[in-house]
Amino acid sequence: MQYSIYKTTNRVTGKFYVGKQHKNDPNYLGSGNLIKKAIKKHGKHNFEKTILEDKLTAKQANAREVYWIGKTGALGNQGYNMAKGGTGGDLSKFVDHSKIDRSNNDTSGLRRYWDSLTPAQRKAKHKAQAQKRAKTFYISPVDEPENETKVYNLKEWCAKNGYHPPNFYNRINPNHRLYGKQHKGLRIRPEGTPKLEPYEDLRGVNYGNNCKGKTWRMKDGKRVWITV
Repeated sequence: MQYSIYKTTNRVTGKFYVGKQHKNDPNYLGSGNLIKKAIKKHGKHNFEKTILEDKLTAKQANAREVYWIGKTGALGNQGYNMAKGGTGGDLSKFVDHSKIDRSNNDTSGLRRYWDSLTPAQRKAKHKAQAQKRAKTFYISPVDEPENETKVYNLKEWCAKNGYHPPNFYNRINPNHRLYGKQHKGLRIRPEGTPKLEPYEDLRGVNYGNNCKGKTWRMKDGKRVWITV
């Protein structure tokens, strides 16, 4: 069985987690306590997983996990790891944080950068971070599916343009009867889904189900179709 070393990075905060795995499952981002809490807070879509090293035996993977955790500084302020690696599992309760060397994880440069920004620039940074965390949608006219408007905050967009948010949420819910339909000449799709095909209006189309002019009555406990 071959193992690999991976790194999971939070796109919002820049913090990361280093671990080992015996198969490359893109949905598996790590089992540490801190990384699991971060995924729950920010959502899986805000994490990126990369392979640092592969084709390792179990023994090699243990040693290389220790190496990569140390090399990347995953035990410091910018990492989610809580143990030096090599054994696996959540070892947070055994970690003595007072003995962790964080000398290579100085964040004073980040503080100086932040202090150098104007209030307007800081506000723009916060807005950009919020947009990354929010669900993004594309809205387009029914006759121009290629003319899409990117919407970061659907409720805010609806309030600004005079629409009722549930009318759009219902059209992206596969379990709703209005799924995929248009609303007042507009259609919506979530980010990450295929672009919409040209809209086909099927209202008034005769499906030829031969039910016109017929109804049913109960006979001997069963429904029987009759002509009216």
